[in-house]
Amino acid sequence: MNREQKEKEVAVLKDMLSRSRHVTITDHTGINVGDLTQLRRNLKEASSEFRVSKNTFFRHAVKNTDFESLAEFFTGPTSVVFGYDDPVKAAKVINQSIKDIEKPKFKGYYYEGQILGFDALKRIAELPSQDRVIAILIATVEGPISSFIGVLDGAAVEFIATLDALAESRR
Repeated sequence: MNREQKEKEVAVLKDMLSRSRHVTITDHTGINVGDLTQLRRNLKEASSEFRVSKNTFFRHAVKNTDFESLAEFFTGPTSVVFGYDDPVKAAKVINQSIKDIEKPKFKGYYYEGQILGFDALKRIAELPSQDRVIAILIATVEGPISSFIGVLDGAAVEFIATLDALAESRR
């Protein structure tokens, strides 16, 4: 790999970091091609990306960024999951993969300026997704409003029925 290719790889990693809301660092040793392909596919559906690169490239990419504290994890076989959206979706995919095939091996998790352990990743994976939380919130807000509209509608129907009955009785 020549210098230009190395610089391009570091630039790609920096771009991925700049777009990431959360980052999971793993050791991909022993994961077979089929499982890795499925993991990549599942992560893509969760708006995340699985990347394997040299540790020196990862270290250069995090240098002088908010992610600089991750440099300590870039030893041995390393892969990084860059999460661009809902952290719950990616955490569920990674946690499920670790449960099912015990791979990839977890090294560290970075979210909102903090390095967190595997327990935090598992707790995040147990949360409902952002879409589900929004649906629950909408249902919670919409329920009383719908009931109120139903009461008003019922009152209007009763009022009109009373007026019709009154008009009918006067004929």
